Amino acid sequence: MQIDIITVVPDLLQSPFSHSIMKRAADKGLLQVNVINLRNYGLGKSKQVDDKAFGGEAGMVMMIEPIANCINDLKAKKNYDEVIYMTPDGKTFNQKMANQLSLKENLIILCGHYKGIDERLREHFITMEISVGDYVLSGGELAAAVVVDAVGRLIPGVLNDESSALFDSFQDDLLSHPIYTRPAEYNGWKVPPVLLSGDPKLVKQWKEEQSLKRTEERRPDLLK
Repeated sequence: MQIDIITVVPDLLQSPFSHSIMKRAADKGLLQVNVINLRNYGLGKSKQVDDKAFGGEAGMVMMIEPIANCINDLKAKKNYDEVIYMTPDGKTFNQKMANQLSLKENLIILCGHYKGIDERLREHFITMEISVGDYVLSGGELAAAVVVDAVGRLIPGVLNDESSALFDSFQDDLLSHPIYTRPAEYNGWKVPPVLLSGDPKLVKQWKEEQSLKRTEERRPDLLK
């Protein structure tokens, strides 16, 4: 999979993809993340990418020309499954969406900044709009990193044990069950005996029951 991220602050995206699972995915050749500096497509000597909003509203707006030129340049080189815009008023990102995007081959992610982007870009270039929550960030870079991480780890071969992703929270609209590791007892706090029983059937049943219980307590909305 290839993901091209368009941003005006590329330095914000250097660290998230240089460590841990995302770095492993890149080293294996399974995920290529390209961070594209929109300033390279800016207008004039100052490489302008933003301007005042028509109508007198406070704040700057990302201009249509630099972004359109950047997207057209990328599309001239390959076909993209989606052109995604990170925005607070997009569709809320969830595990189901991550699963769907993990099946794609090429994605463009546009990171908003300032007051946002010219509406004509949303009308004519953007195919999917994603929000990571009901709050506003300084820009779409951190949100884009969240999406790439959630999607990238689902690509076959990225995780050492691919089956582990199947038991993540939200995969089946339930929260994950409690997990434990050694020692079996610490400070008088013991691991549930069923996990030490060696009986796969009982362990599986316990995990399902605990997952349902935790969902009912913490996220009953998921059960609807």
